[in-house]
Formats: sequence, C-alpha cells, structure tokens
Amino acid sequence: MLLFGQTALRIFLDNNATGLAQQIAYNVLFAVAPLLIFLTAFCGLIIQQVNDEFANPARPILDWLDANLPSDAAEFLQGPVESALTTSPQFLLSIGGVLTLWSAKNAIAAIMSGLNAMYGLEDSRSWLKRNATALLLTIGLAASILVSGLLQLLGTEAGADVAGWLGLGSVWDTAVRWLQWPVTVVLVTLIIVMIHRFAPAFHGPLRWYLPGALLTTLGLGLATFGLQIYFASFGGFSAAYGVFGAVLAFIFWLYVVGLVILAGGIVNATLFKTHPPAKTALVD
Repeated sequence: MLLFGQTALRIFLDNNATGLAQQIAYNVLFAVAPLLIFLTAFCGLIIQQVNDEFANPARPILDWLDANLPSDAAEFLQGPVESALTTSPQFLLSIGGVLTLWSAKNAIAAIMSGLNAMYGLEDSRSWLKRNATALLLTIGLAASILVSGLLQLLGTEAGADVAGWLGLGSVWDTAVRWLQWPVTVVLVTLIIVMIHRFAPAFHGPLRWYLPGALLTTLGLGLATFGLQIYFASFGGFSAAYGVFGAVLAFIFWLYVVGLVILAGGIVNATLFKTHPPAKTALVD
C-alpha cells in the first residue's frame, strides 16, 4: 500500500496533473456550446415525436442541471441551452451537425492527452485513429447524457402522456422512480470506463481499468455534491464576483472534474506499475 501511494504521488507531481486539469477545463469550456447544440437538437427531435405540445424540449436537461450541479455552474449552462433551442432538429442530419460534434470532441482529445501523461506515454496512434477514438467517445458521452435526460423526462408530463397512451398508469411512476438513477449511474460509469480504457494509448484487459473508472465515478459524485453544499452554504462565486460568478463557478467545477478524471488515470497507471497480475496481463 505504501509503494502504491508513493508511486501515485510521484505520477501526480512529475506530470503536473493540476496543469493538465486546467487544460481539460479549458477545452471542455469551448466544447460545451457545440455539444449543447447537438444535444438540444436531438432532444427536440425526440420530444417533437413524443409530445409536440411540450414547450421546451430541453426542460429535462435544465431540470437535471438544477438538481445535480452546483447552482452557479447550472446557472451558467442555462443560457447556452436555451439559445440552442432555436436550432432545428433537422440540424442533426446536416453537415453542420457532424461538424458541431467534431468540434465537441476536442474536450475528449484533451482528456486523452491528460491520461496519456499519467501513463508517461506519447500518443503514437495515427492522426486518424486518435481523432476517430475521440469522436466515438464523444458520441458515447452525448448518448449517455441524452438517455439520462430522457429518463428524467419520463417523470414529467411527457412521460405521463406516454404512460396514459400505453395504459400503464401507476406502474409507470413506480418504474420510473426506481429506474431513473440506477440506469443513469450505470450509463455514467460505462462511459467513464470506456474513456479510461480507450482514451490512453495504453492497452490492457478491460478489468484492470475498472479501479480508476470507479474512482472517477465516485469522485465526480462526491465532488459535485460537495461543491453544491459549498455554493449553497457560502454563497459561491456569485456572491463574490456578481455576474461573472456563474462563469467562474462552472470553470472551477470543470477543473475539479479534470482532476478527478486524471486521479482515476493515476490509480490505473500505478496499478499497472506496481501490481504483478496487472503488469503481466498487458496486451502488447
């Protein structure tokens, strides 16, 4: 255990994890707008098919942000989401939709670079393979967000309409209440596992990436919950910086997210270096 801790600390310090977390936050910040445009257009496409009287197709996402992110960070995101509502759902089927998703993948590319640094690797993959991996992981992230948002939607008026149409009644409410969060947690954990497995240019059996992925999942939940309490109890950035507080809070939250993801990479990198079964199970 002592060797594990010493190795992990050395990886953290030698590879400037705090600086890499800042780079991740920077890239994610610039990827938020195109990703929100894509997600909102997709939400609009689905909602129009399910309930064309639902006034705001991104309402489930907005409600989810309010309920699960630090208040200042959620406030920052509401404006871009509302602006993205003007995007036609058919945008998804256009070249613009593809280019928007391509722009959003820069956030995943930054995470890939950070995780490679934790392993002490230069990414030797070809330009095509690196960008294809980043794009596929971005699509997976977008899909997990969409499904999570739709699960929240099932507990709203639109979900009640669907339940009535299917004749499910109270069974629907019970199923939604029990399934919303477990399915969301599974989806989030799955995409995090995929990121830890495929983002770094370091190949081993999937099971050896699970410790870092689970640490990341747990860490994201604890960090977000902790920041929620902090902003609610002490006024957060808005009290100190006024109109700029929501922006600063969101950037700070992204920085913490970057640190937590890199911490998961450090755990996996340390495991591969210090645990004999993991070292001998590597795939060349």
